[in-house]
This record gives sequence, structure tokens and C-alpha cells, in this order.
Amino acid sequence: MTSPAEEQTEISQRVPTGCPVIHLDASAPLEAGAHWAKANELREASPAFFNSHAQGYWMFTRYDEVREMYQHPEIFSSESITPWEPDPVYRFVPTQIDPPDHAKYRQLISRWFAPNAINRITPEAHEIGRRLVADLASKGACDFVTDFAMRLPTEIFLTIIGVPNSDADLFVPWVEEFFAGFGGDLEQQAAMGAALGGIRGYWEDVLADRRQDPAPREDDFVSLLVNSTVDDEPLGDALILDILTVLVLAGLDTTRGQLGYLFRHLAENPADRQRLIAEPELIPTAVEESLRMYTIIFGDGRKVAQDTDFHGCPLSKGDMVYGLVSGANRDPRIYENPDEFVVDRKANNHLGFAGGPHRCLGAHLARRVMQVAVEEWLKVIPDFTIASETPLMERGGGAMMTLLSLPLTWEVAS
Repeated sequence: MTSPAEEQTEISQRVPTGCPVIHLDASAPLEAGAHWAKANELREASPAFFNSHAQGYWMFTRYDEVREMYQHPEIFSSESITPWEPDPVYRFVPTQIDPPDHAKYRQLISRWFAPNAINRITPEAHEIGRRLVADLASKGACDFVTDFAMRLPTEIFLTIIGVPNSDADLFVPWVEEFFAGFGGDLEQQAAMGAALGGIRGYWEDVLADRRQDPAPREDDFVSLLVNSTVDDEPLGDALILDILTVLVLAGLDTTRGQLGYLFRHLAENPADRQRLIAEPELIPTAVEESLRMYTIIFGDGRKVAQDTDFHGCPLSKGDMVYGLVSGANRDPRIYENPDEFVVDRKANNHLGFAGGPHRCLGAHLARRVMQVAVEEWLKVIPDFTIASETPLMERGGGAMMTLLSLPLTWEVAS
């Protein structure tokens, strides 16, 4: 076993003079906003660090470096996207597949989440949003996270996939238990495994039904996969289950997190809220600003595929790197007044959906869900405040940052 002194010697031999060494474990829950404050601090201290957490990995803190990391998959492989887990026992498709194979699977999946596909289900998305808001409006209070932010994206996602959106009753607790397992105790990790089993078991049943009746079904994503080929070969059950599982895990918790931070901002900033009510055409721009300023990705990992010098850091094949997206999206070298929420900010080329060939294929859906949420909520509940005497807490950046709770209150007309 390597002693602390030996570890420090090894690090000093690897890390060039001038590159700071830190020890940062971002997985712990903190008071809401603390992760962005830490990211700002790191970004302004240095463009690069070596983090001695876990087995050790490089960190890049500024926009240009993080964007460059995304744009060069030949150097920065997605084989592992968790820097403290360089050799994962399980790889998701297509998230952890590198080009050129990545493009084959992405092309197959992305057409289902293209703008025209999102437009197709937008009327139903608004119906779901109106129903959820109506259920809450007369109560005068709710926990926005559990009562709305978890529910809305799940129901809309199931709608676009082509399964009953009432099955959100199953998926909401599964997704919550899965992500609660990151950095959790043994009981939480066991629940995480059970949740993953529940998600895959659900899709196994759907897949068995589509295999039994393989005729193509309109507006049915699983039917599309059953009837698709890659390299002239049909997709096997294991691959289809991988794709369906990663779409759930990559798409539901992320949008829930973004909604929580956006509505926290609107609750605390009535001027921005009133402007969106008066000028609803600004809602899409405000959503983009929320994705920039309140990105839920603390950082994003990649595995070095070839020896290279990256901005003065000698990276060796097999090293892990971590792009600090939360710092990059508030980089003053890119954004004017980066810590200010500008409702009508122009040229907002943020990294909230990552970048390069692995840019989030559900970006159009996530945007639409957030737009629907703001539009339908403000129509019915225009004034609301946070009802908490204690600081709000957020899940750590080991997975996706998200508010653990957001209690809101509003007046109900008599």
C-alpha cells in the first residue's frame, strides 16, 4: 500500500511546477450555490489543477479548455466519464462509445429527439404541464422538486418514448433512488442497485411485448429500436436495454435539477418573473441563461487516449481529466457579468449540454420541458416565494447537482 509520503512524491514527479495540487471531493451535499462558488474560486486561481482525490486526475477550470476537451474525442475518450472510476465495469451506449462507432448509435437515437419530434409532442407536453399546475394551484404550497420538477420531465419523456406517462409513478422513485446512491451509505447503494434493476426490468417487459409483435408502431421508440439495424445487424436485447436505461438516467434527473434551480431563481427574483410574464417570448432565452448560470454538471470526466501535452499539463494515456463545466459556464473571459442572470442574454454558447460529438442528444427535449414548465406555471401561479427558514441544500457534484427540496408558497384566491 502506498504511503501518503510516497503518493506526494509520485504526484510531484507527474505534475509540472506551477500546476497546483488540490484535494477536492465534490460529492458531499452542500448549501445551495456552494458548488458554483467553489468552481468560481478554482477557475480564477488557475486554469488547471491536479486533484489528488481517488486515484488522482487533472482538472481544467476555464471555458476554452473545457470546450477543447469536448471537441477532441481522439484525445479525450468517453470510455470513462467519471474521473474517480477510470475503468468502469459497465459502459452506457452511446454515452461511453467513442467515434466513429458513436455516430452510428447517435444517429439512430437522435432523430427521435430532433426538433420536429419534440414539436410533435409539444401540445401534449403543455397538457401535462397544465394538469400538474392545476393539481397544485389550490393548495397554496408545494415542494416544487418532488411535486413538479420530478414529475413533469418524466411524464413528457414517457410520452415521447411511447409508453403510458402514468408510469411516472414508477420512474420517479427509481431515478431518485439511483442518484441518491452516488456517495451514499451501503443502504443507499443497495437501493441504487434495486432502482437500476427496476428500470431495466420495466424495459425488459416493454421489449418482450415489442418482440412478440414486431410490426413497426407509430410514435413508439422501442418499436423503432426493434426494427433498426447498425452495420446491417439488428440490435440485440442487451443493447436496446442499455440505450433505454441511459436515456432515463441521462434525461430525467438532469431536467429535474435544472427546473429546481430555475424556479428557485424565479422565486427569489420577482423582477425577472414579472418580465417573463409580460414578455413570454423571452422564456426560451431565460431557459438558456438558466442552463448556463445554474448548470447542474459540476464537472465532466474523460479518459486520456494518447499521451499529449494539454496547456502545459503532461497527460499520459490512461489518465483521467475533469472539465469543470460549472466554472466554465461562468468564465468572465467569455461572459460579461457571468454571475448575473440576464433574462435576454445574447450569444449564450454555454456548455450546459456538454459539447463536441457527445453533446447531449436530449437538449431539444430538455429545453422544451423547461419552457413548458415556466409558461404553464406563471399563467396560474405568477407570484410565489420560498417557504423555508433553513438554507436549501443541494446534492453534491458526484452525480448531477440538484436541490434536494424547494418548498414554495403562494396566495390562493378565496
